[in-house]
Amino acid sequence: MKRSLTFIMVLSVMALGLAVAGPMSLQEQAQKAIKLPPAVAQAVKANCPGAVIDKMDVEKEAGIALYDFEFKAGRGEIEVAEDGTVMDIATIVALKDIPKPAAEAILKAAAGAKVGQLEKSEIRAEIKKNGEKGTIVKLAAPKYVYEAEVIQGEKRGEVQVAPDGKIVEGLKWGADEEKAEEMGEKEEAEGKEVLPPTVLDAFKKAYPKAVIRGASKETEKGVTYYEVESVDGKMNRDLLYTADGKAVEVEEAIAPGALPAAVVKALAKAYPGYKILKAEDMLKDGQKLFELEIQVNGKKMGVTLDPAGKIIQ
Repeated sequence: MKRSLTFIMVLSVMALGLAVAGPMSLQEQAQKAIKLPPAVAQAVKANCPGAVIDKMDVEKEAGIALYDFEFKAGRGEIEVAEDGTVMDIATIVALKDIPKPAAEAILKAAAGAKVGQLEKSEIRAEIKKNGEKGTIVKLAAPKYVYEAEVIQGEKRGEVQVAPDGKIVEGLKWGADEEKAEEMGEKEEAEGKEVLPPTVLDAFKKAYPKAVIRGASKETEKGVTYYEVESVDGKMNRDLLYTADGKAVEVEEAIAPGALPAAVVKALAKAYPGYKILKAEDMLKDGQKLFELEIQVNGKKMGVTLDPAGKIIQ
């Protein structure tokens, strides 16, 4: 439940003015405290009856306001869009209660370290981006991801796996993230020197919490383009802008397990025995594509497909 933020408003139970036990319902508590959109309050009430708010983040992604609630007493979290669409529900689970492939993948990633809190995330909707604007797309069937806390002495890390045991996000330790953040600050400063204000402003408006990892300028057929390499939380994103700040190409790293069935079927038919090394969701000139790096018979190659499974390149 981590997304790029336009602003964050963290409110404790005391700050919200909510009592741990009181006559008001969760919906009434939230609405009274922060004047939530009725659709958001209703969605929280319907999906998390009786839960008590511990903390709330208000986010904005691609122009869409998202409300993330964390509850007391191990009741998990819920993320709701401004129109009341439930994006994601996270519940606390035990390792013994999740699919065996997922449990084995978590233990293997932990490599002997202690597995702490484990969350089951039920993703019901996603935001599909078209440039700087986004559209909420409800999934025909929920996607599930298991997020485990890994503890080794004073170090704490996190790993995410799919029900079939595929790694969605590899183990990352807090110290690694701090080091990456320090490096990112230096790289961002260098990247800003390359980008004109129009491009930098457009990037920051669309991805306000993203960190620039690199930037370059290139000219093709007399047109100047600016390439931006960035990291947004755990999302790696590359963009190509024209000098006026228009994003003509957006590439976002995705988990292989998130590829459409038609794409997976086409790959199996065209490249028997293939293995996906890297997968990216790409929007180019308004067309959605999947750009993959695969390995077939020991050789690496790139392949691009559309959502219907047609091989473009």
